[in-house]
Amino acid sequence: MPELRPAPITDRAVRRPHGLTRFATSGIPDERRIPLWEQHNARSLVGLRAQTLGDAPFQGVELNLNLPTLHLARVRGTPHVVERDHRQIAEHPAEGVVAYFILRGTGHFNHRGGREALSAGQGILCDVDQPFSRDLSAGVDELAVKFPRTTLKELTGTSNLAGPRVFSFRGTAPDATHAGALAQTVGGAMSGDLLEWDALEQRVVDLLGHMLGNAGSPAGHVSAAEVFIASHFATPGLSAGRLAAAVGISERQLSRLFADSGRSVPQAILEARLQAAREFMASPDHASTPLSEVAARHGFASQEYFTRSYRAHFSTTPLRDRKELLAAAGF
Repeated sequence: MPELRPAPITDRAVRRPHGLTRFATSGIPDERRIPLWEQHNARSLVGLRAQTLGDAPFQGVELNLNLPTLHLARVRGTPHVVERDHRQIAEHPAEGVVAYFILRGTGHFNHRGGREALSAGQGILCDVDQPFSRDLSAGVDELAVKFPRTTLKELTGTSNLAGPRVFSFRGTAPDATHAGALAQTVGGAMSGDLLEWDALEQRVVDLLGHMLGNAGSPAGHVSAAEVFIASHFATPGLSAGRLAAAVGISERQLSRLFADSGRSVPQAILEARLQAAREFMASPDHASTPLSEVAARHGFASQEYFTRSYRAHFSTTPLRDRKELLAAAGF
């Protein structure tokens, strides 16, 4: 795992202007890193006992975002193992469930019922008031979503998770599409790309519902479709049919869901392409990129169609808008 180089901080976590809290171990004496890491996790996510592997001092960085009922996190760290036993559960009850999304590396999740091997692109849902341990001997780079039992009951009808569930969030299966949409939503929030907080929480809950088997949530399908569009807008053949297949519903149903939100699927795809193209052209690094290439990169069949659509949406031409965007940025 590449060496982590977080910015030095004090023993306390640092509150970012956009609501994120960042805790890093660099700048902390070696012997205090694990205790303070444990302390931070007990306060911000889940109480765990940690132990380093090897002789090198532990290095870790954690970003946290607390929403009204959810806790989101991005965790990176050098090799170590963690355990949540009965003592940790008693001292730091979580009263909830956590979904871990493995972004890089491999590891094992040990629980009463057995041992689960996990690799990048996989995740696990677990009741964190049941004992478990994790072997993070390859280091850790993951996202986490913690949600209360009340949310679990609202989504599934029960406040208890039968046992840990391994899932995939990369791939083309509808289940993976919804889980992938959730991972991208949380990852975007951890990068500072925040929706309005209530909207962010609702999107996360909608997508969690599908991961937990509540396939009747229309909002979850729309959220998954929107994230899929954001990831595949450059594909020329992206259509309502392909989008519907990705989220696991019929094209007719998907079109109806989008119509209920005030737009069609083709409009949503076109808007995503236009917005991405505008952001691309606003960068000085792309100031000399021909408009024909801009159009092709963003899924437009021709420069003419791109220009016509751009003018209709932004009330200006791509060429004029690019000049104004770059001038506003001082170029």
